Amino acid sequence: METGKEQILDWMMGFFKAKAVTSALELGVFDALAEGPATARQVCARHDIPEHSGKRLLIALTALGLLLKDGEHYRLGEAASRYLVSSSPEWLGWLARHIDTFLYPLWSNTAAAIREGKDQRLAVFGDARSWFDILYQNPNDVVDFQEFLGIFAKPFIDGILQAFDFSRYRRFLDIGSGIGTLPLAVADRYPELKIGICELPQAAGFVREKIMSSNHAARIRVLEGDVIGGDIPGQEYDLIHLGWTLHDYAPRTQAKILGHIYDALPPGGAFIASETPLSDDESGPLFTSLLSINMLVSTDGGVEATNRQYLDRFRAAGFTNVQLLDIPGPRTLFCGEKAA
Repeated sequence: METGKEQILDWMMGFFKAKAVTSALELGVFDALAEGPATARQVCARHDIPEHSGKRLLIALTALGLLLKDGEHYRLGEAASRYLVSSSPEWLGWLARHIDTFLYPLWSNTAAAIREGKDQRLAVFGDARSWFDILYQNPNDVVDFQEFLGIFAKPFIDGILQAFDFSRYRRFLDIGSGIGTLPLAVADRYPELKIGICELPQAAGFVREKIMSSNHAARIRVLEGDVIGGDIPGQEYDLIHLGWTLHDYAPRTQAKILGHIYDALPPGGAFIASETPLSDDESGPLFTSLLSINMLVSTDGGVEATNRQYLDRFRAAGFTNVQLLDIPGPRTLFCGEKAA
């Protein structure tokens, strides 16, 4: 179906909705209603918001379906209660803060990024360091980034556990593990498997705290390393996973990463990478195509690739039996082996 005027207008004005939700999270509106229905005056008084302006936000949130209105009282809708109250285990506030702190400012320079063919970190933040150096300078930003990655990973983890057989391997290393969601899930399912996590030094302490508070603190090692520099355990793990990371880097850097992982594997070992690839005709999907623009504005050459391009890069790094595995959920799994 051809895109119509109404759809175009909705896309162009989409940031209205995004900023209404992220502002409500910042102002504590959803938490203010977690105790039960309240009037606009009561909600605004709880967070020292002027009623005449706060009510405008409450009306907008009601129109979005996040709040429900009974007379003069507002109450949380089911989705808001589940995802937008900070005490909920599925809270999305991590992502909202990351959007407001990093993504929204960078995307305001999208036209310049496309015109110049380069990231906008210096223009937006006055800082030419790498994306991860900027991100990881503030511990709170590390928490927000890692936590929202964990939320995004949950559907993928359900899919990989359903489709991939970890029992064929003895030692499993997860690189760039977020909050350790995949290693913890694998540890639950495969009690004999020895498991390690390799994270950048700036994030390793955060992940280590997550693992230490779990039931698998004695089973899962958290190691500091840098896959770009080749600083990862060598010849120790016969299965290595890299999750949603290749797209953060230019193809030349991706080749370096794949080469370091190949060298780190023992003969007969396997490597799997989970990504959200473009279709081979480069017509979408929508999320991945927009994510590729996000890589442009924020990273040093990061770009989304097609299935074929990822598989070709695996082969160029020396991997054999290269294939993709369609798994339930939002990601595709690219697989390769190191010849015995």
